[in-house]
Amino acid sequence: MDDQPFGQRILSWAGGPADIDRFVALGGIRLPAEPDPADLRQALDAVVARHPVLGQAPVPLRTVDDVWAAAAAGQYPPDARCLLWAYLAGRELLLVAHHTVSDPWSMRLLLREVLKPQTGPAPSYHDSRSTYPTARVNRSLPFWQQTLADVPALNPSTGSETGTAEIRTPSGITQEQSAAVARTMRSTPFVVLLTAFAQALSPLCSGEAVIPVLTHGRQRSDWDTVGLYMNVLPVRLGTPTVQAVHRAFAEAYAHEIPFPVLLNAVPQTGALFTDGGPGLAQFEVIQVPDGAGIEPLTIPAGLGLGGPVLPVNGLTFWLEPGAGGAYTTCLRYRRTYREDEMRALTRRFIDSWEKIRADTNRA
Repeated sequence: MDDQPFGQRILSWAGGPADIDRFVALGGIRLPAEPDPADLRQALDAVVARHPVLGQAPVPLRTVDDVWAAAAAGQYPPDARCLLWAYLAGRELLLVAHHTVSDPWSMRLLLREVLKPQTGPAPSYHDSRSTYPTARVNRSLPFWQQTLADVPALNPSTGSETGTAEIRTPSGITQEQSAAVARTMRSTPFVVLLTAFAQALSPLCSGEAVIPVLTHGRQRSDWDTVGLYMNVLPVRLGTPTVQAVHRAFAEAYAHEIPFPVLLNAVPQTGALFTDGGPGLAQFEVIQVPDGAGIEPLTIPAGLGLGGPVLPVNGLTFWLEPGAGGAYTTCLRYRRTYREDEMRALTRRFIDSWEKIRADTNRA
């Protein structure tokens, strides 16, 4: 068993130091009414008490005239002992955190708990030493050993630059359209969109792709805690039809255990993410928290959005809701993949979605 804390293990996959100074926006929301700063501070500090991975309270709360400009230009206080802080401007609230504690699962939990504070401590699955039930792990072990064996690599590219790059493209795909197709296919909007991505990825993969998905709409009250990649669920896909992807996702979900526990139970899980291992393509559909009167705000280009922002070993693709309910396709990739190749991947995704929709309309 690796005694390194889970957050630091994730960070080491990206090749960066544990104290790397990187922060991203977890989420921006427009509240139904302007909150009382004292009440908001109390709610923020209660969230940190519930999730120790965030550091120590108090949470820095800054009331500013321009919440976006201040956040995009702000420097995190070097002497702060908390990895979460907030900007407030009237009814607009923006949460910002260090990327080792922020992913879409964390985003949803934190926003929900700030708006409707929870009570009681959260499980400590941010640490590799977990007390997750041994019986469930043992039942799921054969499935994960098979799923994560002989994972095919993404086909190598010829790009030689270092670092990462990002492509954002309006897709024209709306949440309502996804829901309509899913109803006809007797599946879910997430699975339909994942199918389109799997089809788009096929030319880059020589075998059955294993796609780590972040599906933060699932409910797991026994491990509702925060931390980067806390909610990863690797899904092994064969022929990427909606029915096949639905079955693969459902089977993986049935054997789900927290990702930090999976790392310890199946050693090859971590090997998938190490530098030089098989390139992986992560997938996510960003959602906003439920709540009457809560209006999502668009994160400005100058500030990173909390989500799958680390293409640990390959690329990460996510859909972000925008004005009118239409998704923006977001692709962040290592520059060892060529830009033209990544733009073609985005086009294939949109084309695959349109074909699935057209086939559904003809059925």
